[in-house]
Amino acid sequence: MRDIITVTKKEIKAFFGDKAILLQMFLLPFIIVFGYGMLMTSMMNSQKESAEQKDKPVVAYSINAPEEFSDALSALKITPASDNDIEKYKKQVKDKDTDLLIVFPDDFKMSEPGAEQLSNVDIYYNSEKSNSMELFSKTSAVFTTMQPRTFSYNENADTEYDLFDSASMVRKMLGGIIPLMVFMAVYLVCMNLAANSIAGDKEKGFLNTLLVTPIKRGNLAAGKSLSILIVAIIASCSAFIGMAVSMPQLAKSMELTEGTQYSIAEYMILFGAVVTGAFVLVAVLLIFSTLAKDVKQATTLSPILLFVIMIPSLMSSTEGFSESIEKLGTTNYLIPVWNSVKMIQDVIKIDYTTSNVCTMIAVNIAAAVLGVFIVGTLFKREKIVNG
Repeated sequence: MRDIITVTKKEIKAFFGDKAILLQMFLLPFIIVFGYGMLMTSMMNSQKESAEQKDKPVVAYSINAPEEFSDALSALKITPASDNDIEKYKKQVKDKDTDLLIVFPDDFKMSEPGAEQLSNVDIYYNSEKSNSMELFSKTSAVFTTMQPRTFSYNENADTEYDLFDSASMVRKMLGGIIPLMVFMAVYLVCMNLAANSIAGDKEKGFLNTLLVTPIKRGNLAAGKSLSILIVAIIASCSAFIGMAVSMPQLAKSMELTEGTQYSIAEYMILFGAVVTGAFVLVAVLLIFSTLAKDVKQATTLSPILLFVIMIPSLMSSTEGFSESIEKLGTTNYLIPVWNSVKMIQDVIKIDYTTSNVCTMIAVNIAAAVLGVFIVGTLFKREKIVNG
């Protein structure tokens, strides 16, 4: 045990003695997660500003509008044109100076249902302009209600017919983004350190010196692994803080605070998912580093882990794949790293169970311990290379 602590202290001292590594451990994960969250917040705020610009005064005209249409057109802020120069107003619509032009034929009349000849009303709009397209949709809806009908629908103004859960949409979107950014941030920090810790020592020839010392190879592997695991905890804390700070800001930018507030217990589960998932990432990175001959080879192998992180995050944003993932049930929490991503998504959606949380933590810790054991086994087989 003393040898393990000695090796760990040596590695940690080397990490903390390098300012660049310190910045990577403490700041890089936070900057990545928080920065991405703020970027998304900025984009949402920009969309809101664009939506607010749609509220500009309506500029729309009608020509030859019958008296029975005056109230409907007035409600839409469509005013009678000062003259009957159709081409002039069509050009204004095309140039985006006018939102809409409605032209009624001179012989317009409301026909009975089933009539062979129907009076056609020309509605000119510009789909490239949001105000124009929106006004056209409103006008089409109003004209539809004025046509002969056999029944009506959705005409009760006091009833909310659209049952879309906007808060659920936000949670689903966050569930597809947050896990990917958090684990990518932790991965970027641990990848280089894990590669340099073992493969780097091989490349420099320093590993030969360590292998001939009285320290058992298993203890040497455990000490190096423990030092990277400590780095993973620090990086996870940094990424978690970035996540915890950016999530409320992003929800606020969408004006959807309901359903996006989380308790201390839920933040603790999120933290546990990040840390235990990071442990597994580190264990796999250390295995790659032990198998590799140099740092370049180790960093070439490690991006394979990104796919493990990206697949569940990206698949969850697709309705069809999301349903397939949900059908797996408890199996999702038996797959290391995948289970952390899934748990973060579950907590964000406020749809998790204590049993799944315990399963995730137990599986990830067991996988990390197994990974460190494999590293130790590989160390015992490591040959001392002369020259």
